[in-house]
Parts: sequence; C-alpha cells; structure tokens
Amino acid sequence: MESGITHIMLIDDNREFCALLQEWIVKEPDFVCVGVAHDGRTAVDKIPELNPDLVILDLVLPHLDGLGVLECMRQKGITSKFLILTAFGTDHFLENALNLGADCFVMKPFEPSVLMRRIREIAHRKSGEPWARQVRLTNGLDKAVVEEMIAQRITEIGIPAHYKGYRYLKDAIAMVVDDVGLLDQVTKVLYPAIAQRNHTSPEKAERAMRHAIETAWSRGDVEVLHRTFGYSVDANRGRPTNSSFIAKLADEIRLELRTQEALPDSG
Repeated sequence: MESGITHIMLIDDNREFCALLQEWIVKEPDFVCVGVAHDGRTAVDKIPELNPDLVILDLVLPHLDGLGVLECMRQKGITSKFLILTAFGTDHFLENALNLGADCFVMKPFEPSVLMRRIREIAHRKSGEPWARQVRLTNGLDKAVVEEMIAQRITEIGIPAHYKGYRYLKDAIAMVVDDVGLLDQVTKVLYPAIAQRNHTSPEKAERAMRHAIETAWSRGDVEVLHRTFGYSVDANRGRPTNSSFIAKLADEIRLELRTQEALPDSG
C-alpha cells in the first residue's frame, strides 16, 4: 500500500454485485479497484499480476472456489490480504479459509459502511496484530467455546432451548461478539443475516426473538434477570428490546473473553 491508497481486487461471479462494489469503492478517496474476476481460475491468474493490497473474495465461484483460490495464493507466496464475503457461515468453510490465510469475514447481506470499515481495518493492520485472533475465536476452532458461553447465559435467563428465538438470539449474540458494529444495523443487517442462516424472514426472526425474551421475563429466574439486566427488570419498565438484550449479553461475553486475553478491545 503506497501513499495511503489501498489497491483492491474484486472476485465474485455476480457481475451486478461487482459493479455495485466498484461504485462504493470509487467513492472512497483512499481506495482504488485495480481489477475484477468472476471465476476462480481467472482470479488465480490475475492476483499475482495485479498484486493488490487486498482481495475481496467470494467463497462460491465457478471453476475453482474461494478456498481453492486461497490455497493457490498461499502456495505462490502471495502477500495480499483477503476479505471473504459469504452468505454461508459454516464452521467447515470458515475454518478452512482461516487456515489458508483469510484475514476477515463479512457475512452477506451487509451495509456499505460495514464493508468499507472492514477494508480499512484489514489494510492498516500489520501481520501478527490481533484481528486474526478475533476472527478465529468466533468463526474458527474456538467457536464452540463462545457458543457454550452464550447458551449458558440464555438458558440461565430462562429462555427454553426448543424455542426458535433461542437459536436466533444465540446466533445474533455470537455475531455481535465478533462485530459490535452490527448493533448499529440491527434491522438492516443483523435480522436479515439471522433470517438467511435459519431460512426464515427478518420479520419472523425479530418476532421469535422478542417472544423468547418475553417468555424469560414472565417465567424466568427474577434473581438472574436482576443480576444481568438491573433496572431493566421492572414491572413498570418492561423487558429490554431485542437489541439491548443482545448488546448486554454480547458485552458480557466480550468482557469475559478480554479478561482471558482472547479478544482485543472493541474500541
């Protein structure tokens, strides 16, 4: 990266989406799009030729998938950083991508501002700085540890595990642990992402989470609720909103993880 300019290459088989990404990038004074590829084989040829600072890579590509691209680039010693765009947050894909050199994940759908922020964070991080550890914690081998912590807290509060809202809240809290910025896009980004993962609509996901929280407030352990949410547990004030519930538990998880020196500070 020279003179504060980040040279970016886009790799996605959706041509309209690539054109949209280019429109976003051209508006940023510190970003330049140096090339586009719509399949894995072309990407493998063009990345060494263009030598971008950062590659925005979809995992699902024709001819050669994103994992194959990452593997080829590692074998060739390419030093470009890789930001992965994907709608499929499965442990298998994310773990393999991390092992092959991915620097960050952004789940589709997302807001332009979220992507631009992630690009800058990756571009200005040196190798060995904490970002990779943060991604690995919530998307890689240690994801089970975070999920167990979240599940324990939701269960203690009194949300039944068989409720759909239990599963949706668990996903939402895990995503916010990884990216606190999602709290600024709950309706536009977080709910749609949860819905896509669980094959439902954002409206149904929001309602299911709200119902699960209402159940905890009507049947849960009042002592645990007071300890966790303080003044929010009040007959006159009612239950917390979905976003405040998610934010509170995600903050507790992050605090505990930071005390274990597992996560960098979010600020």
